[in-house]
Amino acid sequence: MQLLTIKELSNLLKVKEKTIYQWAAIRQIPCIKLNGSLRFDHEDILAWVESSKKEADTGYNELVTRARASNRIGGN
Repeated sequence: MQLLTIKELSNLLKVKEKTIYQWAAIRQIPCIKLNGSLRFDHEDILAWVESSKKEADTGYNELVTRARASNRIGGN
């Protein structure tokens, strides 16, 4: 088990330390509290990031289709 500090996780995820504290407070991110200090299991974080991924929707998008049609009609 490799435990990360707030600072290390902040650098890894490219977010502010304050954001990490907020996520931990609302239990949005997996964490461990050891004697009042937050730590994060590297493997848990990788799994959390992976589970947060969203698939790209390559299907029909009505808003894009309307915008393209509007540009053709308007002559842009």
